[in-house]
Amino acid sequence: MLINQGELANFTGKFRWGHTAILHVLSKFDNEAGAGPEFPCFFGRSAVKRGKLRFLLIPYDFGTSRYELELLSCGLRAYIEQIDTDALDIKRHRPLLVLFEPVANFTTDHFKQVFIEAMQFLIDEDRRPWPAHVPKDPTHHSWTMCFHGCELFVNVSHPAHVVRRSRNMGAGLAFVINPRKIFDIAAPADERGRAITAKIRRSIDIYDDVTHSPFLGSYLLGEAQWPQYMIPDNNEDAPLECHLHFK
Repeated sequence: MLINQGELANFTGKFRWGHTAILHVLSKFDNEAGAGPEFPCFFGRSAVKRGKLRFLLIPYDFGTSRYELELLSCGLRAYIEQIDTDALDIKRHRPLLVLFEPVANFTTDHFKQVFIEAMQFLIDEDRRPWPAHVPKDPTHHSWTMCFHGCELFVNVSHPAHVVRRSRNMGAGLAFVINPRKIFDIAAPADERGRAITAKIRRSIDIYDDVTHSPFLGSYLLGEAQWPQYMIPDNNEDAPLECHLHFK
């Protein structure tokens, strides 16, 4: 079930945690009192201001100790079908925030495991062929996550990020998912695009308690995507190893 930012309700049953989770995400972008630095991505701030965020809630089945990833594939498929990837407009774009139900005592290793399981699940459940122009080797500079025929960028946030506050969206794991090509539009590989990228990274350095990750890069400049998805809380650890496999 895709939820529009302006259509929040009091969720019941296995989704009852969702209202609190969504409100916390929105609070990250609320800086009307000027109490601290603004969230570093001004494209994200603009989307929230225009009420353009979409949410997808993924409950945790405590009986099986698994997230209901079927809801992820169904919801992401519906999201992709509702956007025109050939006519993306940064001013009308609607980012998708996938929020996973918080589970007490989950650690960074748990979040890594769920992230890889979720990406593998999408690959296995994809009903459309992998785009022919995108390699299936995540270490390749032109690889990017794909689903339902759409190139994606997956920004992973989780509560074990303490100093990298821009990658912490609350008490549970969160994926911020966009069509990858929206970044080509927002920050193209030219002087203007480089200036926008530099501005965002300066804002990250102010917002977080650590400078921006050395793994951040540009697809158009041939810089690998996988290491950017789930970055460490510091600038010393190695990037997350990729265990994805393709049929």
